[in-house]
Amino acid sequence: MITVLQTQPPLFLLSILLLVVIVVLWALQYVVIRYGKPVFILAKRYWRKFEQYFGVDKRLIHLKNSQPKLYQFFWQRLHVEHFYGLPLTILFLLMVYIAAVFVGLVEDVVTSDAIVALDLLVSQQMSLLNEAGVIHFFILITSLASTPITILVVLLTAITCWVVRQRYIIIGLLIAVIGSTAFTFLSKMIFERARPMDILLYESTYSFPSGHATITIALYGFIAYTAIRFSQHFATQVRIVMATALLTVLIGLSRILLNEHYLSDVLGGYLVGSLWLLVAISVTEWLTTKDKINWQTPWSNKQVYLVGFSIVSVLIGTLIYAGIYQFPLLA
Repeated sequence: MITVLQTQPPLFLLSILLLVVIVVLWALQYVVIRYGKPVFILAKRYWRKFEQYFGVDKRLIHLKNSQPKLYQFFWQRLHVEHFYGLPLTILFLLMVYIAAVFVGLVEDVVTSDAIVALDLLVSQQMSLLNEAGVIHFFILITSLASTPITILVVLLTAITCWVVRQRYIIIGLLIAVIGSTAFTFLSKMIFERARPMDILLYESTYSFPSGHATITIALYGFIAYTAIRFSQHFATQVRIVMATALLTVLIGLSRILLNEHYLSDVLGGYLVGSLWLLVAISVTEWLTTKDKINWQTPWSNKQVYLVGFSIVSVLIGTLIYAGIYQFPLLA
């Protein structure tokens, strides 16, 4: 892998990477839209048979008679009909797994494992793109996760939730944003990792983990989650997931290409953002079970126009921020 990186032009490798990502996401979208729903229905059917099997298993019946509370606790973790069953179990296991992977990544960075050598190699390759025209495009992309723009996105999202009378969604939104931001800030203060040498845009904070990568997953991921919950069409839900995944890759790539962060910084940011996104989703689903949120609420034309206005406002704000605050590049 290192030999390939050293012998190929960075811009060529970047183009190939973007092409591969787009093709993979498009193919995945096509497959999931065409086969995802039948597969999900089939999986749900087999899971019910799995539950029935455990319901007649002699050892579990003995556990039910001897330890009814323990049996009831584990049995509830298997149900798919309510949030406290299998959905919460899966969310919890995912959070534990992501936290474990993040701890492993931190250990690798602190002990200067192989990933640090890869960080330096990728950073050196990105330094060769300083004068490339692609830099201006990625400055625009990275601005989508800048502090002023994310504040604007949070404000407009909260206003939209308030207007459609689903105000409790704001709780999950704030958990995702504030939790991930605070965790990232504390991590930067603890690890104090210096940014790459050939950084293009001025940054005053430390490098690990990437705040842009974190907020991309936490904020835009939560917005995608709410859009999926409000949507009634499976194909639309899949397209929202794939579009969010592409945005996540582009913003993470922009931080590496602009030499604002090392590769491991971005990976760490993804993990932190994913962890807090899962926490926010869990709280939001819990509020849904308490009838605080109604995902089936009808939207008026004015409310739809508000969403369109918010998207246009964010795009205009991003263009202004990228053109005024991010330039000029540091010499």
